[in-house]
Amino acid sequence: MAPPKLTPEQRAEALAKAAAARQQRAAVKLALKEGSLSLADLLARAGSDDAIGGLKVSAALTALPGLGKV
Repeated sequence: MAPPKLTPEQRAEALAKAAAARQQRAAVKLALKEGSLSLADLLARAGSDDAIGGLKVSAALTALPGLGKV
């Protein structure tokens, strides 16, 4: 299936939306790492926020203190 044809304005808007979602997911991972956000709070917010809901489980778990890549 071919990707949809977008106008330059639509493409720029989609790129900006994707960048904002990446920044939000990075901020959530940092908050998990610092301990200012718990996993339960993350799961509660994931249902209502699409950007956080798109965070991979493995990325969330490796951001937790004591559960990093070993």
